[in-house]
Amino acid sequence: MAETVAVVHRVLASGSSFPSLVQTVQGRRYVLKLAGAGPGRRALATEYVAIALARHLGLDVPEAHVLDLPHDLPWQAGTDEFYETLQRSPGPNLGVAFIPDARDLKAAELPTLPREFLSRLAAVDALLQNVDRTTVNPNIMRDEAGTCWAIDFGACLLIERIARGSAVARLHLPRNHFLAGEAALSYSVRAAAETIGSSRLEAIIEGIPEPWLDDLALARPELLLRLQAYLDAVRRP
Repeated sequence: MAETVAVVHRVLASGSSFPSLVQTVQGRRYVLKLAGAGPGRRALATEYVAIALARHLGLDVPEAHVLDLPHDLPWQAGTDEFYETLQRSPGPNLGVAFIPDARDLKAAELPTLPREFLSRLAAVDALLQNVDRTTVNPNIMRDEAGTCWAIDFGACLLIERIARGSAVARLHLPRNHFLAGEAALSYSVRAAAETIGSSRLEAIIEGIPEPWLDDLALARPELLLRLQAYLDAVRRP
């Protein structure tokens, strides 16, 4: 069952998507991604599936949950524009678990990241066709315990391409990825795809709210069928 948003503490970043720190009725804190923001529900479906697959593949990624946003939530933080977006977003939205002591890593810190983490990250991002992990914007955080977390999977193109019927199996990273051409990394997209069984894939797709599927213009069985076909193509020698 989806948790319900009770409080918006603050908006974390400017721009069209307005990620914000919220607390649910159950007392847990999340980074909220809004259905009514620029990228829309398609981006929420993309990130939900991408995070679930990344976690299944062993990458440290904050857990994603569907959060219910009440239609009458009062103005608690942010600008007029943010509140208007909030009002356009009642119902299911995406919540990503908030890591309170984590900070964004800068480009100069990327060489300090563990090779195992980078290899796993490379396999996941290649499989999901993530075009938003650059040197300028690596989307990696590190908490006080030293754990590295990959964040922001909304720009993974796989689900969008599957929805358009144009997904092609790719075994390499996008050219702009900060790990592209890193010969020292031993990662295998094919090996990653091998670990994703049909029951796991079905469970992930089952968790996508119906309004998000409507924005993808895909019924649940068809999305599952296309994802399975993509993974089969990646596994093929």
